[in-house]
Amino acid sequence: MNEDLTTIQKTKLWLLTKTLQAMAVLPQTARLRLGGLIGQGARSFAFKRRGIMQHNLELAFPESDQKWRNDIIASHFKRLGEDAFESVWGWYGQTKTPPPHQVIGLEHILAARARGQGVILNAGHFTPGDFAVYLGAQHWPIHAVYRPNNNPIIDELINRGRRKHVVSLIDRKDTRGMIRCLKKGCLKKGGILWTAADQSYHGKQSAYLPFFGIPCATSTAIPVLARLSGATVLPFYVRRQDGCYHLEIHDPLECLPSGDDVADTRRLVEILEAEIRVEPSAYLWGHRRYKDRPDEDARTNSPPTDTTERN
Repeated sequence: MNEDLTTIQKTKLWLLTKTLQAMAVLPQTARLRLGGLIGQGARSFAFKRRGIMQHNLELAFPESDQKWRNDIIASHFKRLGEDAFESVWGWYGQTKTPPPHQVIGLEHILAARARGQGVILNAGHFTPGDFAVYLGAQHWPIHAVYRPNNNPIIDELINRGRRKHVVSLIDRKDTRGMIRCLKKGCLKKGGILWTAADQSYHGKQSAYLPFFGIPCATSTAIPVLARLSGATVLPFYVRRQDGCYHLEIHDPLECLPSGDDVADTRRLVEILEAEIRVEPSAYLWGHRRYKDRPDEDARTNSPPTDTTERN
C-alpha cells in the first residue's frame, strides 16, 4: 500500500477495494451485461465527453452522418462499461483461469526473444486496454507503461490490481526505466514492454502527424525507444467478439527504427488507423486527440456543443 495515504484515504481505499472484489465475483456473462448497462447509463450524463467524441468523429470520419456518429458513441459507452468490468475482474477476481482467448502472431515475440531482443508491444487506447495487459501477461513477462492517476486513492486501487500480473509498472516519463527493461529484461533477454503512445503529446519527442488525415501533435517516442534499446516494435491490439478475446500481434515493421523517427511514427499511426476502422466504437474518442494542431485554429481545436440526443 502507498504509505503516503492518510488514514481517511486508506479507509476509502479499503471500501473501494471491497466493492471491486464483490464485483469481480460475477461470472463473465453477468459482468458484461451489468457493465454494458452501466456504460449506457453513463452516456446520458457525459455531456462534455460526448461533445468531444462528436468533434473527433466528425474530423476523423468527415463522410459520416449524425446517426452513424451517435450509434458509434452509444456502442462505445456500452463497450466501455463492459471492458471496465472485465478489468475489475482482472485486478481483483480469481484469475487463474483466463477467459477464452487466442493469440495471433505469437511467433513474432518468440523470434525476438530467441534473438535476445527486447519487445515493444505498441498498443493503442481502446476500451479493453487494461484487460489486454492482463491477457498478455498470462503468456509473457510484461512491463507496462502507465500514467499515474491524479487521485492517489484511485492510483493505488488500480495499480494494486495491475501488479498482480505484470513484472513492473513504469511511469510514462521514466524513459531510462523503459530502456533498462528492454535491454536487460528477464532471463538475460530483452524485456517485453507494453505501451500506448497514441494520445495527444506536444513535447521534445513529438511531431505534427496526420491522424485520419488531420495533422496533430503525436509522440515519436516508440522509434526512439527502439533505437536506444535495440528492441523490436510489434503493433499489438486486442478485440473481443462473443466473449472471446483475440490478441493480435502484427508483423515487425521492416527497417524500424530507420533513423527517421517521424517517418517511423507515421507508419505506426497508419497501422493504428487501420485497426480503429475495424471497430471504431472500441477506440477512446473521448480524449481530445486534435487539441494541439499546427494551425492554432480555435474553432477546430475546441469541440462543439454536444448535439447527441439526450435520452
